[in-house]
Order: sequence, then structure tokens, then C-alpha cells
Amino acid sequence: MDELIPVSVLALDLPTPTTGWEADLAGRGIRLRPDDLGRPSITQEAARRLFVEHRESQVRAREVAARNDAQVEAQRLASVRPGIPWWEIPEGVTPAEAMTAGDKMSGPRRRTPLEDALSGNGTTFHPIRSEDGER
Repeated sequence: MDELIPVSVLALDLPTPTTGWEADLAGRGIRLRPDDLGRPSITQEAARRLFVEHRESQVRAREVAARNDAQVEAQRLASVRPGIPWWEIPEGVTPAEAMTAGDKMSGPRRRTPLEDALSGNGTTFHPIRSEDGER
């Protein structure tokens, strides 16, 4: 006869299923038997299978968590704006000045009205006020 493991002993090491032990074990095709003290029990082989499944689910959960962490880190790194590395900051320049310079160099910027007028691309500067003070 197989050695029987009481369900109460399983509950010490395995998380209790949401449907309860009886329904979960019945759904897995594992039959409950009373042990010599009358406690609901399962065979040692069935208990071993439950422990293996639990370990495998923990490994899968860790792998999913690691993938999620890597994805979050990749998104964080992608969202970091490029700037000037600390070793390229000239002597006498404060960190704030270096960051501001990095922002100016990192992408397109808006042209001033004077730059726009002098560019010669056909745009016209329209002042907010006219020369004679009218609005």
C-alpha cells in the first residue's frame, strides 16, 4: 500500500487552492483516502506531483517577473533623455549649465522671429502691435 500524506500536511507547504483542496484534487483526478487516523489523505506519488507542479509554477513566475523587470528597465532607459556625459563637461561649467547645453544640442529648437525673417524661406514676420500703436 502506498504511503498516504494527509491534506493538512500539504497545506503546510503548498498554497491552498482557491476552490479548496477537495475540489482541486478531484479536478486533477487525485482521490482522497482516509489514512489510519481517518484524516483525508493522498498518495505520496500524488503529493510529489503537486510539489513538482508548484516548483515549476514558481520558476515560471520568476521568469515572467524577470522578463517584466527587463522590459520596464528597457522602457526606462529609452525614456531617459540624452545629455552630456560627466567627463565631457568643461572645467568651470556648472552641472545646470551643462544640462541646459545638452538640452539645446539634443534636438530641433524653435527659431526666433529674427532668425525666421533672415532665413529667406518666404515667411513674413507680423508683429503683435503695429508701429503706430494700434492693435
